[in-house]
Amino acid sequence: MQTVASAAQSGPAFLRQYHQERPLDLDDDRFVRLHESFLRELSTIDSLADYLNAIERANYGAICSRCHKRYLAIKEARANKNLLAVAKNGGMSTEGNFSGHGRSAYPLTAGSQAVNPTFKPLSSLRTLLDFRGCKNVVMVGSGAFPATLLWLSGNFPTLHYVGLDIDPGCVTMATELVTALGINNVHFELIDGRQYNYGGADFVYVANYVVPKRAVLEQIARSTSVRRVVVREPTRGGELLAEAVRFNLPSVFVADAAGVEVGIMMYDLLLRRD
Repeated sequence: MQTVASAAQSGPAFLRQYHQERPLDLDDDRFVRLHESFLRELSTIDSLADYLNAIERANYGAICSRCHKRYLAIKEARANKNLLAVAKNGGMSTEGNFSGHGRSAYPLTAGSQAVNPTFKPLSSLRTLLDFRGCKNVVMVGSGAFPATLLWLSGNFPTLHYVGLDIDPGCVTMATELVTALGINNVHFELIDGRQYNYGGADFVYVANYVVPKRAVLEQIARSTSVRRVVVREPTRGGELLAEAVRFNLPSVFVADAAGVEVGIMMYDLLLRRD
């Protein structure tokens, strides 16, 4: 990969080189190594999108987001398998043990947090939200390794959690994992977030890689029980990997507060009803 300096100067050349490697044609191991190298470079040039015109941003955004979804699918499947084996063999609980194991599934590379997309501690939720009085939580885009829900369940065990995903494999793997961990207050449903009835939910968390985010938020807005929503949003550079919605919110919601940047160029954005 190019150096950071040359990538910033040449703009699209950095992305063009990655595309020329034909990442989607590689086997999983080679793909993961290439993509993590790409992420390390991208994370140091958060203004890279500013070097692209609208067509380049759309084209490179399409390939980068596809590659990143493949990367997450690989990493989450491996993390699920590893933690499932630990749970079945050692009977671990989520209290305390989960945090450390989760971080090891997405190891930091060369001191960077760029390749630790899911398991950075979700402490920003503690500062953004007051969970007192909250009973029901829904997460849109929970994935095969539902790290956010596991963290929430471990820290707020009296709440009830529902994870939504459109991938049957993710729902199956996540369900098997929480069953093995003995977690009884988290369950998963195979459904598009645009179609789910959020009635009765107090708080909804929308994952960074959910699309289209605005349509999901419009559906959430139809349930008046939902008073708070957190959307995990990409930073400027991260918009090559995920869709941003902060400038296109449904009128019923306004941005209330933002958490610190975590993982791969993303942060938590708290929305409240206007």
